[in-house]
Amino acid sequence: MFNENIKRSQDLKKILDTYGFTKNEMGIAIIDLNYSEPKIFGYNMDHFIYPASVYKIFVGAEVLRRIEIGDFSLDQIIEIKSPNDVDKDSKIFPGDTRNLLKEGDNVSIDYLLDLMLTRSDNTASNTLIDLVGRESITANIVHKYNWYGSEVTRKFLDRIKEDKDYRFSETTLSCVRHLVEFLCLVEKEKLISSFVSKKLKEYMLRFNRQGKKGLWLNDVYENYYGKGGWLETNLYRYNMLSLLKAIIKKGWAIIRWSNDVGVVRGKNSYYVIAVMSVNKSISPKSYFQIQKLAKVAYDFMESK
Repeated sequence: MFNENIKRSQDLKKILDTYGFTKNEMGIAIIDLNYSEPKIFGYNMDHFIYPASVYKIFVGAEVLRRIEIGDFSLDQIIEIKSPNDVDKDSKIFPGDTRNLLKEGDNVSIDYLLDLMLTRSDNTASNTLIDLVGRESITANIVHKYNWYGSEVTRKFLDRIKEDKDYRFSETTLSCVRHLVEFLCLVEKEKLISSFVSKKLKEYMLRFNRQGKKGLWLNDVYENYYGKGGWLETNLYRYNMLSLLKAIIKKGWAIIRWSNDVGVVRGKNSYYVIAVMSVNKSISPKSYFQIQKLAKVAYDFMESK
């Protein structure tokens, strides 16, 4: 969809190497919006990683597309059904005082979209995936823009609770190239339509960052909006035997996925950036330094 700027990809990789970021399994992609014909560059742009909550942007786009053509309406009331009601602890949403969704609740599609994209609510996401269907999301959003490999295959719940037809589906994957292209189209109001793009941006501008780490730099950027995704498997929370087996056989006790995509306006720069990473470690204190990477990328863009 976008032509790659090879020289800037090479320059960026040198910087990533210097700071040690390429020691991790990761990918980064940037689209510079300061040019009339934006070009993409980055590192490992086509490397597929589990996107965690980031793929909720694909869900939101399809819901809004269906609203625009009249299949649904923003004020239409939807009932929350089990097993979609997976969020059970309000502590996972620091700073958000809205009640957790539970089976039997009746809420509007607009409210579900807001919950999904502002506090990354999994119950809302599962409900909206059921509303429009995974195949519809894939066909009308993912495949429409040739983002093959980023098909929505799973809901946000345990496989055992999945619909039977999807219980053995492959894990949803994506890559940074697809994510920056998606948000570039949103920013230019060309993702499906102006209506779909504007509404997605409206929700994402209200994304609750409290208690989270991502690509935003509050005291540096002029403006930022986007969507993040995080997942952790921590074997220290299980029995000691499983922990020791994992350390001996796999070399890690904790695996963390840290992903984010956003649109940045800086003092001189204006760009879309996506980062996806997998961090495997024995130490619970080992994290992928995504905000440090955000500052490195920002300085690189400001210097250009």
